[in-house]
Amino acid sequence: MNESGENQVESGATRPVSRSRFRGPLRLFLVLAVLAATLILIFPLVFGPRVDVPAELEFGNPSSVFVQISNQNLTPLQNVDYTCELSKLTLANGSEVPNENVLVRGAIRKIDGRSAAAARCQAAYLVTSPLQAAEYKLTLTYQAYPWKRQRTSVYPIVAKVNAKGEIIGWKLQ
Repeated sequence: MNESGENQVESGATRPVSRSRFRGPLRLFLVLAVLAATLILIFPLVFGPRVDVPAELEFGNPSSVFVQISNQNLTPLQNVDYTCELSKLTLANGSEVPNENVLVRGAIRKIDGRSAAAARCQAAYLVTSPLQAAEYKLTLTYQAYPWKRQRTSVYPIVAKVNAKGEIIGWKLQ
């Protein structure tokens, strides 16, 4: 130590580098900002809504199916419009039901983040005879917050039919 109270550094010895006391919190803030930007801006672009259909049913009906539209993101889906169309209805004897293209429309103003809403697809027919196949096409149009661009997703929904020609569930194709 010299007369002024300072430590003298020996020649050839290196001094430890002084670091800012804000370096740790600044790095943490930067990581959190990148994570928040990813959750809010990128995830809504990559992950769209999810549609769930009843997989197992005791008494399935080819004339109607309920679906659940789920928002997997933290940000809301806005202006959700859906159309559901019966695209194929084949009886057990192989004949197709004519004019089955019935279109059901619906609108959901907003689905909050990590929540769901129910929708219904219906046909104009009440089918009681055995079936070979039934298929709906669900089309969703929505805006993912904060993006204003309309996005569209199409989900084909196919009936699970047992050997008796009864619907025992639905699945997404």
